[in-house]
Amino acid sequence: MRVKVPASIANIGPGFDCMAMAIDLWLEVVANESERPAWDYEGEGADYLYAHENPFTRLTLRGRVRSEIPLGVGLGSSAAARLAASALMSPWDVKSHVVDAGADEGHYDNVAASAAGGIRIVSEKVDEKLPNPGWGLALFIAHQPLPTEKARQVLPDSVSLGDATFNASRTALLVRAIMSKRPALLGEALRDRLHQPHRLHLYPWVEEVIHVAEAAGAYGAAICGAGPSVFAFCAPSQAARIAKAMEDSHPLRGRALVTRITDKGMFRTL
Repeated sequence: MRVKVPASIANIGPGFDCMAMAIDLWLEVVANESERPAWDYEGEGADYLYAHENPFTRLTLRGRVRSEIPLGVGLGSSAAARLAASALMSPWDVKSHVVDAGADEGHYDNVAASAAGGIRIVSEKVDEKLPNPGWGLALFIAHQPLPTEKARQVLPDSVSLGDATFNASRTALLVRAIMSKRPALLGEALRDRLHQPHRLHLYPWVEEVIHVAEAAGAYGAAICGAGPSVFAFCAPSQAARIAKAMEDSHPLRGRALVTRITDKGMFRTL
């Protein structure tokens, strides 16, 4: 059995816990029945996975996990692993895999995007796909992971009406920008007051990375999920240059990577 699951970026600026997009970096798992768990790991995070319990060590299967998704830096590595594990141990039903993995994650944004692909608007009862605008995607991949739990602990329990209104309007504007393929709206649409300002002290260099991306010609930039990585929407032809500019601004903190939104979600072959 073979399962492939794409990485994902949650929040997409103001869409905290309700928007995410699948990106063209993949986790691939090949497995067979076994009397006990026996796993080999290759690629991103292999050493960590060998040394720690993970979603695959609970499965009575023998197999290989090969990942292009950096661990713990805001690219949905845990959501992808939990989806793949659910797909390996249960009858194929994408909705049930989303429910299983989402329950483990504690939120459904990354899981929904990785399961079905594309850009998603997600709530407990809604999972809607937006059209792919075809923009380029430049990434600054942080070298040092940050646990999502730590990034959530710094968020306030409540926010002001002004901040809630600010984010509601920017999230609506982001959907408009995507639907109408109007990148000129992104500079304002990716602004946020619910999570990014509260997290910047955990990785203070990120603010400069975002500014560098925008100064280099990105349509707009924001933190990947809970961080510390950064994504920038841009013209596809400019993605490599903008990613390199971000890397050059803080080479000790991260590296450049170019990818794209993928409309293809998780799939399984027997």
